[in-house]
Amino acid sequence: MTLEKKKEQKVKVGISRKDISEALKEFYKESLEPKFDQIDTRFEQVDTRFEQIDARLDKHDARFDQIDRHLVQIDARLDKHDVHFDQMDKHLIRIDARLEQHDAHFEKIEKKLEEHDEKFGDISTHFDQVYQRFDRLETECHAISAAIDRLEKNFERMEKRLERIEEKLDVEISKREFIEKEILELKGRVQTLQNRIEEIENRLKGFS
Repeated sequence: MTLEKKKEQKVKVGISRKDISEALKEFYKESLEPKFDQIDTRFEQVDTRFEQIDARLDKHDARFDQIDRHLVQIDARLDKHDVHFDQMDKHLIRIDARLEQHDAHFEKIEKKLEEHDEKFGDISTHFDQVYQRFDRLETECHAISAAIDRLEKNFERMEKRLERIEEKLDVEISKREFIEKEILELKGRVQTLQNRIEEIENRLKGFS
């Protein structure tokens, strides 16, 4: 039997307090109690979630403690770095002062370099003139060397001609020496002939 049918029967018969209390108990068991059970399970789930969140928060607290310690160490290091940077600032101020001195010195050097550039310009023009003269001298040297080469070739030709003439003279001298020897032999022969002729003439004079 459903609750509505019971209510209809009770309305027909007549409603008492007992009926009302039983109806309320049945309504609580059928509708409210399961809802409260669901709410309890949900609260239990929420409690477990809160416990998980608490555990996570504890881990995060531990991490934040570590981070705080690390930040303290970082602050100490930063204090050291601040001191170091202060020293660097003082050192940089000294370097700036030195650089200003060097800038003045470099300005003087630049002025001197400009003067030297002007002097080097004059020297470069002078060197250009010298190079032009060297070019002329080189052309003249080439002409002279060409003339010397020609003279050497002419001398070689003359030497060859002289060698030929000397060879011819040697031949002529050898011929003359041979002729002179033959002339001397002929003179000797003529002398012997003259001596014989004189002997013959003397003999003929003796016969006469």
